[in-house]
Amino acid sequence: MLHAVVNFFRERKHGLTRTATYLGGAYLAGRYVVGQLEEVREKVMQERLARENLRRRFEQNQQDTLFTIMALLPTLGGLILDGMDVEGITQELQSQSRASKSSSEENVALPQLPRAAPQDGQEHDTRSENGSVSVISAPGQEDSATSSELAASSNSWVDQFSSVASSQGLNNQTPSSADSNARSESPKSNVGSNLSDSIMTDSSAVSYDNALVPTGQPTLQVPKTKAELWREVKMLTFTRTLTILYSTTLLSLFTHIQLSILGRSKYIQSIVQLAHDERMREQWQDSMSLTSLLWGGSDMEGLPTEDDMQEVEVITEETERKYLTLSWWILHVGWKDVGERVRKGVEEVFESVSLKTKFSANELFGLVSDVRRRVEFEVTFEGKERRINFASTLLPPTPETLHHVLLQGGIPSRQASAPDATFQSLLAETRTHLTSASFERVLEVCLDRATDMLFDDLEKNVFHENEPKSGITGWEEATASLGPETKVRLAGMLPGLARWCHSAVEGLPNELVDGLGSVREVNAFSAIIYSSYEDRFR
Repeated sequence: MLHAVVNFFRERKHGLTRTATYLGGAYLAGRYVVGQLEEVREKVMQERLARENLRRRFEQNQQDTLFTIMALLPTLGGLILDGMDVEGITQELQSQSRASKSSSEENVALPQLPRAAPQDGQEHDTRSENGSVSVISAPGQEDSATSSELAASSNSWVDQFSSVASSQGLNNQTPSSADSNARSESPKSNVGSNLSDSIMTDSSAVSYDNALVPTGQPTLQVPKTKAELWREVKMLTFTRTLTILYSTTLLSLFTHIQLSILGRSKYIQSIVQLAHDERMREQWQDSMSLTSLLWGGSDMEGLPTEDDMQEVEVITEETERKYLTLSWWILHVGWKDVGERVRKGVEEVFESVSLKTKFSANELFGLVSDVRRRVEFEVTFEGKERRINFASTLLPPTPETLHHVLLQGGIPSRQASAPDATFQSLLAETRTHLTSASFERVLEVCLDRATDMLFDDLEKNVFHENEPKSGITGWEEATASLGPETKVRLAGMLPGLARWCHSAVEGLPNELVDGLGSVREVNAFSAIIYSSYEDRFR
């Protein structure tokens, strides 16, 4: 029996060997495939976890950016509202209106006396008192309203504007604790004025002109006429509105760049430290294995050393504080440069526009777009338009101004003067992003979005205040759905613009900041900066 079995296997030796070889090869191949699949699965899981970690960190960084913007906005808004005091001019107009009413009542009570023929000087004084009617009216425009009707309508608008200002002032007397601290810690609007050539014009406050008096007599101050005050209200309201729009947009984008760079650095440090700890653990396990003990130690090759860890750029707390202090420039100096450019554009566009002229939302949008084009573009020597670079508005242009910013931001003089390669690297990278074509595109989209939000508010509160609410978003679509366009006098738009300025810088939650943060291009731009770390591992 045993002999037969041996003969059976001997006769079929080659076939059995071949079969065993096939089975062994299939088994080994299966184990190899299973091992490779397991490695691929682990790699996919690690990549998925890494992407999830990166996404979670990026979203948290975006939330931190919004909180940082909201912390800086009260300082920026307070300086702009104080530097462009529209409410102060309206109070001056109201006081003049009340004075004119009281004088007219006294004249009615007094007996009528025969009027003498006016002399040259008297005729000039009479024209100057009624000059507001001629200035407010557009050249060649016919209007059946009498001067008394115009005065009555002007006074009622002033009262409305002043009531809005007073209500805003009452609301501002009880801000949140965070806003109060930010207001109290922020310097006045004149801080850093020696660093900027842009100085607020006479239209930013109610000023008085010196009258020509003989030598040796005290200088008299002549108050401005109603026409001059009305012009200042018109110009300063539009200037302040667009200055807040530009400054808030620039501050938002600048903060996104700053925190994206800092967030990327912290993410790289955490990943490198995690990889270092993991490889240390693996090497420690290999060193404790039986094979390592028999062969006299472990192989530590490939383990990151301290020198390798130092190659990763680490941002210290002092460097981070210096870098975040750079926002002082836009908060105290940069917005003045923006306001000066906006003021020139507003004067060129709205100088000849009468306060009695009625405009629709589309017509006003065209005027604002004209101002934006003058602010955002400049004409070269070749006669071509070139987009303005706002890098000098967001960053100090010279080392002297940079040192001054650090000192004003609370950095000690010794630390501000000490060389810091990491800080200079952050500054250079930030300047590169600010001068890139991507930033120009994102800024353009954000300004368009901010302008749309402004006109959405005007549509609801000025042009169609009594219209039923519709579910259509976007002021252009809403205007198209409401049929004939409603036209409002330019003077009637000013209170709505004043209210929007206060809500844009004092609103909680802030629709303007939230709207800019939700722009797809802003998130994409921040993601590009946050994820640009591959070259640091080459």
